[in-house]
Amino acid sequence: MSAPNFKDLGKSARDVFTSGYHYGKTLIKLGVKAKSEILDMGSDLRLICDTSKLTGVMDSQYKTNYGSFLQKWTTDNNVTLGHSRDDIIVPDISMQSEITYNPTTTAKLIKIGAKCSKELFNASCSISTDTQFNVDVLGSVVTAIKGFLIGYQGGYNTESNKMTKNDLSMAFDYQDFGFYFRCTPIPYEYGLSLMYKVTEEWDTAVNSIVCRSGGTLQWMVGAAAKWKIDETSTFRCKFNSDLQLGMSLQQKLDDNVMLTLSFNIDCINPLRGGHKVGLAFDIEG
Repeated sequence: MSAPNFKDLGKSARDVFTSGYHYGKTLIKLGVKAKSEILDMGSDLRLICDTSKLTGVMDSQYKTNYGSFLQKWTTDNNVTLGHSRDDIIVPDISMQSEITYNPTTTAKLIKIGAKCSKELFNASCSISTDTQFNVDVLGSVVTAIKGFLIGYQGGYNTESNKMTKNDLSMAFDYQDFGFYFRCTPIPYEYGLSLMYKVTEEWDTAVNSIVCRSGGTLQWMVGAAAKWKIDETSTFRCKFNSDLQLGMSLQQKLDDNVMLTLSFNIDCINPLRGGHKVGLAFDIEG
């Protein structure tokens, strides 16, 4: 078992709930990706029909012998330039640096980070700043111990002098079962996920969250399923204790084109309206 990075802990169960759903009140999504040996390019555009607001991002990554160069532009007029390189100091360690600038608002952000990936150990850290008085520090570590994956993530902001991240996660896989426990942030919110692979075509998952907010205890339980109908079609559905029903149908038009139709229904007030629907069109080359 190799240790993933912190954000990938519990990814198999989380994907059953989140992957393949693209809906707002009325949302249209267009995603385009193109890859080659030295250049990766992509764009993700989203149109909210209710407000006629278009948001999105376009990015490219150029790979050379001196590392990878990143360029990103968003519809908010943020421009990002970055560079990353593996094994620059010692093997298994990569370094990243980014600078983001908005010519409209003159807002800027500088970020540097490093990652270390081993068979049983994965660690990362980053430092970002927008002014000389506001610095964000973020770090995480994941280790594998006798089949268990245990991870911690911590963040700190110098301007507010407070912790911004204080998260603990544990994951364990046994045969066709996957268990994932998290506390984000300690000690206010707890979550437990269980993923079960029924067959090669059918995945199921259960997710529960308990959180403390303003002296009150709140909870939520949800169940989700993913069914691969055939090589070109996938159906997903999910339901939670707030009586929200979500469904999604993905259809592969060819090897490089995917069409997704998804919606969410408020079962508490089915006649009031406010339901959500989305159409996504993804192209990969």
